[in-house]
Amino acid sequence: MKGKISWLVICVGILFHHSLVFGQAKIQFDKNIHDFGEIQESDGDADVVFEFTNTGNKPLTLTSVKASCGCTTPDWSTDPVAPNAKGYINVKYSTKSRPGKFNKTISVRTNGTPQVLLLSIKGNVIPRPKGPKDWYPMEMGSLRFKTTHFVFNNIKNTEKDTLSTIIYNQTKNPIELYYDQVKLPKHMAFWGDKSTVAAEDTLVVYLSYDASQKTDYGYIFEYFQLPTSDVKQPKKRINISAHIKEDFSSVADKKAEWPKATFDKKKHDFGEMKALDKASTMFTIKNDGKTKLLIRKVKASCGCTATKPNKTELAPGESTTLDVTFTAGNYNRSVTKSITVITNDPDHPENTLQISADVKSAEE
Repeated sequence: MKGKISWLVICVGILFHHSLVFGQAKIQFDKNIHDFGEIQESDGDADVVFEFTNTGNKPLTLTSVKASCGCTTPDWSTDPVAPNAKGYINVKYSTKSRPGKFNKTISVRTNGTPQVLLLSIKGNVIPRPKGPKDWYPMEMGSLRFKTTHFVFNNIKNTEKDTLSTIIYNQTKNPIELYYDQVKLPKHMAFWGDKSTVAAEDTLVVYLSYDASQKTDYGYIFEYFQLPTSDVKQPKKRINISAHIKEDFSSVADKKAEWPKATFDKKKHDFGEMKALDKASTMFTIKNDGKTKLLIRKVKASCGCTATKPNKTELAPGESTTLDVTFTAGNYNRSVTKSITVITNDPDHPENTLQISADVKSAEE
């Protein structure tokens, strides 16, 4: 009896093994590697089709097709592939801004054998010739600019600086720049090396920024319009940003006499708030230094309002308060806002205060 049972188990095992080997889908690609060779960046995307055959005796399904960074798999056989039928995977490589050699892989998962396999593509992208669109990426009407944003980083309140940019005329006709019509505040001046940009030519324009005339501190953003004879877009918007810092060189050797700004707290959490609600808190600023502390500026980020301190000049040991109100708006998430307090404390001239809240939508 035991012998019969043993033979029965063996037979069942053989039949089960037979079904595993012969009753399944099997994928076979015509090729697993494709070499594009040299391809021109200017030709756009490069693509190749990997064809495969289901050499098994069960329908084959591609359960997952994932490409590594830089190439995509926009299309493949999504329906089950019958035995002896063919399927495909279309692989595309984006050549834009990717000069040089590349080697990318595509991971393929199936319901047959092998369950996982890799395809690969390789090649060498020849960079396209550079031109005005690369050198002068900012386009306004018929003119292109190297930049339309002048950035004066960390300029001291006693300094003056000048920056430049290049303007390119991409048309077949000259274009006039009307410097005399530019409206600027006294701390800025704008001019160029010439007033006419010849056809398909360039000129250089300059912007000077005198921080001593601005009488402001911290991050500042401004802009002006540059009138031109460009029919397509006569006025060109020019942006200016500056981060003005106080010049403490005159008191550098008098550290014992410096003012010192301290805060009772630098963070406040309102906890859970409903959308559109308002909440307020108060920060206390104290002068723990030896000379007068000047509160130069208080600036709050969007969605937050900080009132002017009761006092902006604090004698040693004196303090004042800063009221801050947060408007929850239509957020439905955790929100953090900041308030920048700028003082004449040489050690910490810029202090960032933070408020936060967990805003819940009114619909919840």
